[in-house]
Amino acid sequence: MSVLSLKNACTAPWGAELLHGISLDLAAGNILGLVGPNGAGKTSLLNTIVGDIPLRRGELLLTNRPPENWPRRELARSLAYLPQLSLLNFPYTVEEVILLGRSPHDTGSTVDREVLQEVLQLTDTLALRGRLYTQLSGGEKQRVQLARVFAQIWQADSLEGKLLLLDEPTAALDIQHQQSTASAIRNLAGRGCAVVVVIHDFNSISALADQVVVLDNGKQVAHGNPREVFTESLFANVFSADVVIIEHPCHKQAMIIPR
Repeated sequence: MSVLSLKNACTAPWGAELLHGISLDLAAGNILGLVGPNGAGKTSLLNTIVGDIPLRRGELLLTNRPPENWPRRELARSLAYLPQLSLLNFPYTVEEVILLGRSPHDTGSTVDREVLQEVLQLTDTLALRGRLYTQLSGGEKQRVQLARVFAQIWQADSLEGKLLLLDEPTAALDIQHQQSTASAIRNLAGRGCAVVVVIHDFNSISALADQVVVLDNGKQVAHGNPREVFTESLFANVFSADVVIIEHPCHKQAMIIPR
């Protein structure tokens, strides 16, 4: 089942084109990694998918429907977006922040508390549940926000048809929580959720993503399996980086090492 489809998508929110001819298809249960230099258009593409940047031309479908054909509450239950920065300065507890993600649902307090427990465990935030969000470290806040977007699309039976957009979800995390977050993302994908994730660590993307899209100056310059896409010539041409590509000794995915 196709959860996200873009065909020749172009945007020009300030006149000049920002994204040019983006085409991709993401099925339920698949993870797509978005990579590219700073300013390449990764966040702009996520903002286009959620509707903050309108299409100038091309097509965007969410489960075979254009976003404008979705009732707003139904769309909010099916699509969740974690931006790079989630500013929240109110004295809410961790539980209260996570339960904000349940706002589009009419499931009632009992189900919402069950979902809360599930996502607290999945994001290793159980020990934080009673603390004030404003008193947490940057990495702890990031895990709480991840739990919030998990709660937004969570349902007990299946996550098929759900879409999760994550913009640098591991940027502030230590290596333990980078690994546990990757495991949590795989957990959701294993239950049918489609995921688009921006991570600047290419080795993390190589291990996590089923497919990658490489953007440069708003254009899609490569798309495919990480093992096929990540080549020394790509890093030289797109990132001006001199790297060596080797095979991971345990998992066989591509590993990128500075020369």
